[in-house]
Amino acid sequence: MKDISQSTFFLLVAVLLAVTFSFSKWEKKGKEATLTWDVSGYYLYLPAVFIYGDLRELTFMPDILERYEPTFELQQAFLHEQSGHYVLKYSMGQALLYSPFFLLAHLAAKVSGYPADGFSLPYQMAISWGSLLVAVLGLWWARRNLLRYFGETTVAAALLVLVLGTNYLNYSTTGAALTHNYLFTLYALLIDQSIRWHERPGYRRAVGIGLLVGLMALVRPSEIIAATIPLLWGMRSIGTKL
Repeated sequence: MKDISQSTFFLLVAVLLAVTFSFSKWEKKGKEATLTWDVSGYYLYLPAVFIYGDLRELTFMPDILERYEPTFELQQAFLHEQSGHYVLKYSMGQALLYSPFFLLAHLAAKVSGYPADGFSLPYQMAISWGSLLVAVLGLWWARRNLLRYFGETTVAAALLVLVLGTNYLNYSTTGAALTHNYLFTLYALLIDQSIRWHERPGYRRAVGIGLLVGLMALVRPSEIIAATIPLLWGMRSIGTKL
């Protein structure tokens, strides 16, 4: 059927929206909110640098922990005893991906009267909704990649299985702010760009692929393995690429 994969895509986007807004994680308090647990650790670079200018002492965190309860205690960083400074546990790649949503939230907090402290409602909303947008983009790129090799019906079935038959539904809705969702989208984009580079090699696309792989490794260092995708794409035997 013509365009059935497109109809399926929009249906699944509606499912993602329904699940996300039925739970409304940005409205939750304490440890059920968006900016809690691991997410608060990924995110902490942004308020520490842009709001408090304090990436070493984290003197603002006791108040944040008391007011918003993202974790039971300061679990986002460990104390380097020799220097007396804190070191954040996570690499900064995820914070870079959050940054556009954070900056919009910071502006919204200042003009709306909410505390511009990095954890009030505008920040919770921005990271939640921005992460949902990332999930939709990832699904769109995945569909486009699949359509290069399979028909409409097959792609529609694959999208249904992906969203409704795997833990993708969790990581694109209530867990959308975690690295899994962002990395899925980056992988989908990397595959798209790898295909295009092999079809028509060029300097700019090669640089873009390098930046993508670098960003993925900065989000999670083990993702450096993603570099094998553009290098080995289209390889059908050992002798094909060597």
